[in-house]
Amino acid sequence: MIALSRIAGRILRWVGLVAGSLALIALLLFALVFAVNWRDEPLTPGARALLAPPPNPLAPDDNIYLAMAGFTAPSGTSMIAAGQARIGHYNEHLEAVLHDPSAQAIDSLTLKDPQVLEFQGQAQFVQPLSGSLWEEVPPHREQIEALAVQNGELYQRYLALYRLPGYFETARPSYLAPAIFVPTEVRYLFLEATVLRLRGGSGSEQRAALDDLIADIGLWRRVLTGQGLLISKMLALAYLESDYLVLGDMIADPQSATPSGPDDADNAAPLFALRDFDLGAAFAAEFRVQASLLEQTQYLYTIGWNPAPARTGAPRSWTDRLGAELSGHFFKLNATVNLFAAQAGRLMAVTPGPGVAAADKKLADSSLSAWSLVGAYNPIGKLLAGIAAPAGVTYPLRAWDAAALQRLVRAGYEIRRQRIAPAQIPAFLTQHPEWSTHPGDGRPFLWLPQSGEIRVQTIGEQPQGRRFSIRVWQAPPAGGETPG
Repeated sequence: MIALSRIAGRILRWVGLVAGSLALIALLLFALVFAVNWRDEPLTPGARALLAPPPNPLAPDDNIYLAMAGFTAPSGTSMIAAGQARIGHYNEHLEAVLHDPSAQAIDSLTLKDPQVLEFQGQAQFVQPLSGSLWEEVPPHREQIEALAVQNGELYQRYLALYRLPGYFETARPSYLAPAIFVPTEVRYLFLEATVLRLRGGSGSEQRAALDDLIADIGLWRRVLTGQGLLISKMLALAYLESDYLVLGDMIADPQSATPSGPDDADNAAPLFALRDFDLGAAFAAEFRVQASLLEQTQYLYTIGWNPAPARTGAPRSWTDRLGAELSGHFFKLNATVNLFAAQAGRLMAVTPGPGVAAADKKLADSSLSAWSLVGAYNPIGKLLAGIAAPAGVTYPLRAWDAAALQRLVRAGYEIRRQRIAPAQIPAFLTQHPEWSTHPGDGRPFLWLPQSGEIRVQTIGEQPQGRRFSIRVWQAPPAGGETPG
């Protein structure tokens, strides 16, 4: 028994010695990591450049963004004035809310008006990005005409956007910035009413409807090329796609009065420069929002902010305060901003070319996982950057798919204008790669003779059912085509 107790005592001493050694090593490692995180690093030149927003060249009365911000202002009120008030209220109160982001404070950022002009009725009869408005709208003529009368002022406000020359988001960068867009029902009503006008009435009335549709394309082109966040670009791309699908269906209909003179192509089926689809400025704007959020994160760490006391009224415990201070020590603002700036730079560097889809996927896959990014220096910042890294890599591809749809519709227009027979379409497409290949990766469009369609081979992750094909014009029986 005595020998057994001695052995047990030795084991316990060794266990205590090992445990104490491990604890000492852990303490030393913690001290080392704590010391490594004592200082932040300076901002890189690239981060500084991205943090500086471009100057706003637009007067308020010329800014589509402000008009959209005030789109639902009370009847008889200026959209621009209402939009300025809404964005001005947000900009004025943002700083205080970022320093105390309670639910009540966040709600106070929204300037509320009980007299807003609301859409009357329901106009979502069709799916403009998956179906064919040309075929699906006519059965709803009476409903659409009634909605146009009921919502006349909103409809005229939408048309008034065409007169504004540019788009520039003037809200301060923040995740709390208001979402600015045209009410969806108004957009649906415009498309539906335009299809009805294109399909009926006199030649002059149809031409006026086509002019409105081309003006609508110009509007969303200005939004696409203006200064704003990704959400505004993706909405503009979706609206452009729906406009071009209407154009494509109109061109394919032998009974439509499609202009087909030698100088009509750029007006009837306009093409943008590929640089118009560049989302680099949007990625820079998104980076400034991220930087604002990171700055707020550091501030809240510094003051030890916690939403729980605001909800319960109970004081924060010492463990809460200690946890906030330690977390703040292992989060370095400038170092994290530099990581996010590098990510934005990689996204901005994605350019069209063969294999771009694979290159873009490689960009996403090469981003290290969130956990593998955690290291001795700035572990919390690296973790945040790792989580955010994959975001955004699909957007350039979707933008170039929209550019491809433009080319597709132009190809359909040229087939009609030049009266290309179905049997000649493959050769025609081969002879005109400027209209028949994807600008993102150069792949040719597909000719499907069974259905009489041309289809884009998309490279982006598109929503299910999204349409990237058009029917082609075919010569009608003698005397059956309305002259263009």
